[in-house]
Amino acid sequence: MKLEDHPEIRRLEHVVNINWIKIAVIAVVSVLVIKYSDPFIGGIKELLGTMRPLFYGFSIAYVLNIFMKRLERLYFPKKTDAWVQKTRRPVCVFSSVILVLAIVIFMILLVVPSLIDSIQVLTKDIPEAFIRFQKWLVKISADAPWIQSYVENVEVNWNSLFGKIGEFLQKGVGSLFNSAFSMTKLLASFAFTGIISLIFAIYMLFGKETLRQQFDKLLHVYAPRKPRGEILRFITLAHETFTSYIIGQITEAFILGFLCGTGMFILRLPYALMTGVIVGASALIPVMGAYIGAIVGAFLIVTISPLKAVEFVVYLAILQQIEGNVIYPRVVGGSIGLPGIWVLAAVSVGGGLLGIPGMLIGVPLTATVYKWIRMDVSTKLQAEAEATQAQENEKNFQ
Repeated sequence: MKLEDHPEIRRLEHVVNINWIKIAVIAVVSVLVIKYSDPFIGGIKELLGTMRPLFYGFSIAYVLNIFMKRLERLYFPKKTDAWVQKTRRPVCVFSSVILVLAIVIFMILLVVPSLIDSIQVLTKDIPEAFIRFQKWLVKISADAPWIQSYVENVEVNWNSLFGKIGEFLQKGVGSLFNSAFSMTKLLASFAFTGIISLIFAIYMLFGKETLRQQFDKLLHVYAPRKPRGEILRFITLAHETFTSYIIGQITEAFILGFLCGTGMFILRLPYALMTGVIVGASALIPVMGAYIGAIVGAFLIVTISPLKAVEFVVYLAILQQIEGNVIYPRVVGGSIGLPGIWVLAAVSVGGGLLGIPGMLIGVPLTATVYKWIRMDVSTKLQAEAEATQAQENEKNFQ
């Protein structure tokens, strides 16, 4: 038999030919993707845009599920009657929807009127507030004559400034009326997306057990055994991390907002209620939220009194220290187990990619990956140590 006719040689040649075909196919696909990258990326964006209500619906369902599970535990927990079993899920689903909507509406009704009043104060009393601030700076800079002289000589032509602002607003309003159809279309699209997302979320909550069973079946049929175990472990870890993070972040935001508003009432600082809500809401954004709340609150208070604005900043700085060293580690930090450097990295990368939503999901997602890698490394190091110990025991036995 000739060497080239040997079965093993023929099998190797067949494998090599298959590999070359795979490489050629991958190369052709890569060239086509690079050449037609703009239509390809545009198609992906259009597909993701079409699926946006589904993504929003899944996010809404995930948040509502946290409230729904706790309401189900309170809904006649010891009764097993048929009417209780049939009504538990509908009552708890719609109760969680109403609860979340009530919280959002309450925050809007609390903030928007005060914010409108603040804007009116800013437009009417800016010159007077600037003069008071200028006098205050002159007073505190008595030991630095050159600063005093510079501050006293600062003059602002308010008529010219307000005139430019008026022209800018007129152009903006004019363009808004010119694009009234586009604005109406945008609002209609936003409302339609919100309604579809909410309906999708409610359907998911009603059938979450069925969806879980279908997902398990698909994973069992199409995923190999080892990757299937890793996927399930990652999903379980992500669910635990996200749930703990959302609950902890909401609790921490409520505590911080309550302490901020209460402290401002005690210190008799203006806009206490609205600032407390803003600080609490901004605390939902990791790291950057504290600065957002401080800037907005100080900007509002400085129109009333620059000194009170300084008092607010000092009080909020002290409160942030208490929050960062006492409240956050106990309420949120322990639930995600992520070092501070990775929290900052997650917020920076997530915010750069997706804005505020990226900041919100970046921390728990990074915490999930961090825990999963740490568990995998720990398991492999333990297996390696056990193998080394077994080899040493075998050598000692011999």
